[in-house]
Amino acid sequence: MHALLLSALLAAPSGAQPSEPVVSSPTVVLSTGPDFGPRLTTASGPWLLGDVKFHGARTVSIYALGSKVRAKRGSLYSPADVQGDVQALLEMNVFSSVSSGLFATDEPVPQQYVGIVGSTTTVRLVFFVEEKGAPAPAPAVSTAPVRPEDRVPPAAISGVVFTPTAYRGLGRYNRPGLGLDFNGVYYIGRLYGKNSSDYTTRKTNYIDRIGAWFVSADGKMQLQSETKWRPAMAAGVQGYFTFRDAPQPSIQTPGVTVNVSQKSTRALADAYVVFSKKTGPVRSSVGYMQGNFADGIPLLTEFLSREALNFSGRPNTTAQSKSAFFFSILGLPKPAYPLGFEFIKPNGMALSPYLINFKLGYFLKLNFDIAYLKFQNGYDLLGMFQFRYNYFPSR
Repeated sequence: MHALLLSALLAAPSGAQPSEPVVSSPTVVLSTGPDFGPRLTTASGPWLLGDVKFHGARTVSIYALGSKVRAKRGSLYSPADVQGDVQALLEMNVFSSVSSGLFATDEPVPQQYVGIVGSTTTVRLVFFVEEKGAPAPAPAVSTAPVRPEDRVPPAAISGVVFTPTAYRGLGRYNRPGLGLDFNGVYYIGRLYGKNSSDYTTRKTNYIDRIGAWFVSADGKMQLQSETKWRPAMAAGVQGYFTFRDAPQPSIQTPGVTVNVSQKSTRALADAYVVFSKKTGPVRSSVGYMQGNFADGIPLLTEFLSREALNFSGRPNTTAQSKSAFFFSILGLPKPAYPLGFEFIKPNGMALSPYLINFKLGYFLKLNFDIAYLKFQNGYDLLGMFQFRYNYFPSR
């Protein structure tokens, strides 16, 4: 009897099943596949759409799908709109299932939308569709909550430490236009250094306080966007204000002490041109700056002060430069953690110094970086902090 009943149930026509399509929850996102960015919940709307994608469509054109939904780049979008567009795609009768996902992009919302939308960045709306007759997707479904660290906005790539890139930063890095960076760099001290100059055989330094601040504004215009072969190009100006919160170390030898009186408060400026190109996971930049920005480098070591140069056989000499060459390499192992370095070589400066700033916070888990200052007959290893803020004029 049970066998007959089971056979009857299996043989029941498909029309006996519910005819209403099941609308998938808009928060269900495939756990593997393309990286669409940090996932958002649908409870934080409305949002400003920055991108709309259809994942899984094989035979239906993207144009046809786009004409069926309200979602368009630049439109204000609500949770009800998500549900409505999912239903509209199901009513095309070509998909066996439709779900959606909302993901944060690296493009900040325009100023006029701040306080209206529920996200500080525009969002990427992805419709996950499965066509009828297509094999079921292999990945499992994940409903794990979004970790707080995944909501951290991406780091700016408009500059490294001192040197700029041709990008404007965040999601606008490859769009011609204006950008403004505010930057603060603090060299807290020297971790280790050695010097063998004309007036001493060898001097070793450990944990010396420097306390040099560099506060700057960088205005740029991206003139050329980046393509597969063409680099991005930008031109801009930088203005620096430097000051100290500690006296510069003195130079002590077995027989003499030189008290350094390097001017600690200065205004520096330069104009630059820079080219940037993304190759794989890294972005490389090379550029040239004209101005007195490099005159701030002597603030980082007493061995480039006027007193030290006079005492070492270079009377009436000041470590100055009117131009500098620079290049940098920058990567983002995680969106909020940049990793890279920059090389700055002043032209014609006494003792031929160059400065390498490393961004290592991703490994150190701190906002703390390392710098290497090399000059003739000596070098210093420095510790520093950096803070950068991007601003983009309203469109």
